[in-house]
Amino acid sequence: MAGSHKSGVTAASLSLFENAFYLLTPFHEQDQRTEELKQWLKGTKANFITVSPEMHDEMVAVISHFPHVIAASLVHLVKDADAEYPLLKRLAAGGFRDITRIASSNPQMWADISCGNRENLIRLLDRWAENLQEVKKALADNKYELLHRFYAEAKQYRDCLPISGSGAIPSFYDLFVDIPDVPGVVSQITNKLAEKGISITNIRILEAREDIYGVLRISFRSENDRDLAMNLLKKETPHEVYIQ
Repeated sequence: MAGSHKSGVTAASLSLFENAFYLLTPFHEQDQRTEELKQWLKGTKANFITVSPEMHDEMVAVISHFPHVIAASLVHLVKDADAEYPLLKRLAAGGFRDITRIASSNPQMWADISCGNRENLIRLLDRWAENLQEVKKALADNKYELLHRFYAEAKQYRDCLPISGSGAIPSFYDLFVDIPDVPGVVSQITNKLAEKGISITNIRILEAREDIYGVLRISFRSENDRDLAMNLLKKETPHEVYIQ
């Protein structure tokens, strides 16, 4: 359970499967070839879990395949409204772009995956539609308590999810730094990282207005690189550094 929203040889990573969950799906629980396969794959440093093929397809549909459908659907929603609201694309450059990152994944691969797991996806789409109908009714009836519970329960469950480790959806190892609107502050941070040989994959200022602190988001290839950068910047800069 590892990968990237990027594709091609240039997106390869030596540590791709390190600490990731590697699900093995033998047709028979006592299949000795499972242990043999683990020996072949132990060099990946992955965490092996044995489940039935049916359970595998159901679980990855919930936490990986279906979220890709939703992310793509949200992007289509904005695309369809783009002609009516010319500013929409510019406004979507911040948080909306972040929550729909996985919509930039390889279209051919995800069309193949969706067709291969279509029965589970159809079942989840039906359940999702029922869930949205409940939200729609709560809005129509102006039921504040129901809406509050809807958001609160989602927040509570999400806050309990592990922050570290690899899951079904590729992780984005982001570090956030509160920076003042001062010339040269970004280069100071990137120079410190470069001096220690810490590579970054992406960098962007999420918000920066005059006399207001901006948020610098720095993306790394691995959790280890992010942790090294966080410790370095906390020690050698006055800025607030954190992980969301």
